Amino acid sequence: MAEQSTSSNVNITDAVLNQSPVIKYAENVTINYTQPPSTSSSDEDDRNSMRKLMKLCISYLEIEGKLRFQGVSAKEEIPVVHPIIHEINCYDKDTVPVDERYEPKGPNELFKNKIKKEVGFQNLLDQKGKFISIVASAGSGKTVFSLRLAKAFSELQRLCIHMKLMDANYEQPLTLRQLLLENIFPGHSEEFYTACFSWMQKNTDKIVLILDGLDQAQYSLEKISPKINYNACVPVKDLVFNLCRKHFFPNSLLIITSRPHAVLYLPEPARPQVTYALGDLSLEDTEALFLAFADEDLWRKNKKSSNQMLSMCRNPLMLQMIISSNIHPSEDIGDASTPTRLFATVMENLKGSRNIRFPKTMDELVLKLQVLAFDATKNHKVVVTDEQLKDAEIDPTTVHDIIVQLHAPKRSVNCNLFEGSPTKFYFCHQTFQEHLTASYVVYGMPLEEFQDFVETSLFQEHWAVVRRFICGLLFDLESKAVSGDLQMKKEILNKYLIQQLAIISEKFMESRQKYSDDGEALRDKLFDLYACVGEGKDSSIATKAAEHFPTTLYLPQPMTLNLVPGFCFVMKHVTKQLDKLSLGSCSLDANSFHEIASVIKEMKPGQIGVMTIVDNDLQPSNIDDVIGWLKVVRDRLRMWESFIGDDGWRRDANQDERSKLQSELNNLQARLEVYVDDVTILRSQK
Repeated sequence: MAEQSTSSNVNITDAVLNQSPVIKYAENVTINYTQPPSTSSSDEDDRNSMRKLMKLCISYLEIEGKLRFQGVSAKEEIPVVHPIIHEINCYDKDTVPVDERYEPKGPNELFKNKIKKEVGFQNLLDQKGKFISIVASAGSGKTVFSLRLAKAFSELQRLCIHMKLMDANYEQPLTLRQLLLENIFPGHSEEFYTACFSWMQKNTDKIVLILDGLDQAQYSLEKISPKINYNACVPVKDLVFNLCRKHFFPNSLLIITSRPHAVLYLPEPARPQVTYALGDLSLEDTEALFLAFADEDLWRKNKKSSNQMLSMCRNPLMLQMIISSNIHPSEDIGDASTPTRLFATVMENLKGSRNIRFPKTMDELVLKLQVLAFDATKNHKVVVTDEQLKDAEIDPTTVHDIIVQLHAPKRSVNCNLFEGSPTKFYFCHQTFQEHLTASYVVYGMPLEEFQDFVETSLFQEHWAVVRRFICGLLFDLESKAVSGDLQMKKEILNKYLIQQLAIISEKFMESRQKYSDDGEALRDKLFDLYACVGEGKDSSIATKAAEHFPTTLYLPQPMTLNLVPGFCFVMKHVTKQLDKLSLGSCSLDANSFHEIASVIKEMKPGQIGVMTIVDNDLQPSNIDDVIGWLKVVRDRLRMWESFIGDDGWRRDANQDERSKLQSELNNLQARLEVYVDDVTILRSQK
């Protein structure tokens, strides 16, 4: 739920340190405290130092929080939104965890089968005395989330120290006091640091430590470090390891954020007790964040034109990219209406960037990045080492200077193309790796190698996302290429794409007749190929795909937003009679259903024998979509429990909706039967 950040008149540091019996923290919220015994002057000095430290922590969070978004004025607040959070089983008992491999369905697929439950932001604030890890893919907002979390803990009167581990890659040994106090808050007296560190050791239950970006540390915690005392002067990795072991501040709450790979390799004694995975934003929070960067007209345009792009907006980085590409479209590429066009626009922006220090042109650099991305994807990798960068003739010391500039009406944000440590790097979002991989296949791979790659590898599941980008690049962006290698690559890809559609469609129909167990897997492959056709935007290919369209087809359950555009693009070209089309149990929302319905209602009268739309999440407005396609359905329409009621539960069509259906059936004077619930059938009364 999006909230506007608010300020309070309560002095938080005085509240926790003075321990007043009753404190008015916010409107209608009263917090009770137990009055402690009187303190000595030495205790009072410690309390004054701690009061100062808490103010420093809060000032640090205010500064860091604002620096995350460039061009934000004090009066122009960004709404407080949080990603969907799941508690997960990160480790399978004591077994060796799997590596963070390239996964075409997205990095969150790594924990898909390990989700325990969805939790709220408040759940994290309720934690005490544990070691918690928060994992998420690049571009999902881990750092912003950790800063918001730190601010919330501070507002709950808990001393919260937030440290970015990428800024703590110290080469020389140091003490825990230096790491947590002197290096983060420099320039204070010896007495101040001594008093604060002493208080922290005595009050470990009042401390929250947030270490952001374990994956950006240049050291590894894979090996067990020896137990050390509070005053030991040792390498940073030994201090962090002992924090994880709870050898320091045993009753404190320790939170580490990271890409999954760094957390997976923590040895058993230093593993977190609880792990949370950050997902995408909710649609409501997506809208709130979108409107912080652009106006309502652009939001309505994207919401209406493409469910696929709307789905991508639920990732904060993708949201900014989509806004930037809409506001500043490329003259050569046109509108950023597909993922291929979006990333082509962003990469064109990258090539024109002026704030990058490289001895050679950006065109040469991008070509090297394409080769690097292809090799990583081919070998199932998302992490690139410094040695691999050197092999690609890219200097690891300058890789963080590759900046993607994103411009929006209300504010502009720059992001690094690469994130990571001095020895391990990864693209700021996995889709950059996939688009660069596809670009190498299209523009850099020799023709003979391309043909072999298409024949033997491209249609494997591993290349699913890359395959869509390749189709988008060759069939859409290079649609005018009529000679040379690009034209030959188009012809090769066209041939094998249609061949795959024919093979999978035939196998799918056979599986339906034999009630085979592989029907769902074949159906999913078919819809993935439809997505490739849709990405290419080539009507001639869609016409050929439509020739192999199954006469009986049921949509995936659920039908994800990224599959809708491709399915609709192919459906527009279907001219054959269909025995059955099932949209049942697909969890279609109002927008997706409307997009599909807009295509179906343009089909020939009676072209579909039986349709099913049961168990979906439709809104009352979708009844007009159903009425619009009644003429297309010949025999039966099943539609019970297709709408979402005010209570959030699925419901049958209500009386008003049934009246509209009956009126249209009377006008059609057809034999069609509409099953509005499990016993009621509507028919034409004329």
